[in-house]
Amino acid sequence: MNDTSGGAAAPWRRRPRWVKWLGWCLAVAWAAFLFMQSSSSTAGSFLANFPPGSDKVVHAGAFGLLAALVTLASGRPLLGVLTALLYGASDEIHQLFVPERATELLDLVADTVGGAVGALAVDFVARKRHGGSL
Repeated sequence: MNDTSGGAAAPWRRRPRWVKWLGWCLAVAWAAFLFMQSSSSTAGSFLANFPPGSDKVVHAGAFGLLAALVTLASGRPLLGVLTALLYGASDEIHQLFVPERATELLDLVADTVGGAVGALAVDFVARKRHGGSL
């Protein structure tokens, strides 16, 4: 089967439908979990004993997972990165209204960088494993 998009053949795009559904279900569940954490005044309290900036690593990991799941579901790494960026921005805006939470531009940067790493990791694995892009 030829790829009509003009790019290389993409066998990963023909993955089973259940993989796509599982990816979307997990992405939505993870986004809901992130929203719950963002709504809590004490969500990051466990980081109090860690060095300053440790929360950026947590942000990158959390939004990296979100982007990876969206990329798995959609087959589009750019959509995964954009999801991390936009959901991260909405998360920072949401925190304006949560007592004892702060909005930080560097959190959004960490969300986006983590999203890029997560999305590109899924794309890399798919290319290696299936010989094509998502």
